[in-house]
Amino acid sequence: MYAIETDNLKKVFGTYTALKGISLKVPKGVCYGLLGLNGAGKTTTIKCILGLLRPTGGAITVFGEKRTIKTNRYIGYLPERVEYDKHVIIRDFLAYVGLLNLLPKKEIRKQTEELLEFVGLGGWGDSPIGTLSAGMKQRLGFAQSLMGNPKLIILDEPTSNLDPVGRDEMLHKIKTVVEQGITVFVSSHILSEIERVSDHIGIIADGHVLVQGALNDIRRETERTQAPKVEIVVNNPSKLISVLEDINYITNIMRSDLNILVETQDIDQLGKDIPKILVENDLQLIKYSPPVSGLQEIFLKIMEETAYATR
Repeated sequence: MYAIETDNLKKVFGTYTALKGISLKVPKGVCYGLLGLNGAGKTTTIKCILGLLRPTGGAITVFGEKRTIKTNRYIGYLPERVEYDKHVIIRDFLAYVGLLNLLPKKEIRKQTEELLEFVGLGGWGDSPIGTLSAGMKQRLGFAQSLMGNPKLIILDEPTSNLDPVGRDEMLHKIKTVVEQGITVFVSSHILSEIERVSDHIGIIADGHVLVQGALNDIRRETERTQAPKVEIVVNNPSKLISVLEDINYITNIMRSDLNILVETQDIDQLGKDIPKILVENDLQLIKYSPPVSGLQEIFLKIMEETAYATR
């Protein structure tokens, strides 16, 4: 049984098809990162899971139950854009959320104070929401999503409006929540942040799922199927490219301004040959390094392959 499972989920707006058959499997007790370019269908998928949009086709289950208004009792939600009545007192707002979750008054008071401390708003409980900065409102939204002991929280761009310190704290708290056994389904366009917190990912584009699964498994498969790459920056890239093109173990060369990305069948031999090539051709080396093998590289490779396949 999955925390979230969608089967061939479709959503049509007039003549525009936003979701063209999204099938996701989100395991329980993990952080699942949903990735995609703007317009890929991330927020539409989330709204269908929450019941904020009615799917045109397909099925959704939450913890094994067909998605209905009742399955929302399992879910806490932080939308991409949070709007509040600026006059409402912070503590009263969380109490209201607690009432919506049918919590006893004693439990509401307890969770309110605990969550304010957890998100870094301890001491602000008696202040109007309008006195909070945009980043502090984002923290309040995170507290709201955790009110009522949800089994699953859905976070849409949770670090928006946060400064670098706030982003780091939010990511740390997301990991803490997962360690407590809560499933987190997070959508973000900041790949480095998704990589820090997620152990499972799904990548969608143009309303389709391109790949999903455990991040480590996807990383290993990507590394297995791609040629090793080295990034080289020199003062005269055109001259270096003309030399590299004649080397038989180099399979592809890509250039962007001064940067050269070299695919090679023998990365060790290239490392040995580069010093000699530089000296013989009077080239100044600025940078020589394999690109970081991370989520961004995986994402870009999958998007590149998809774009090539659809040409």
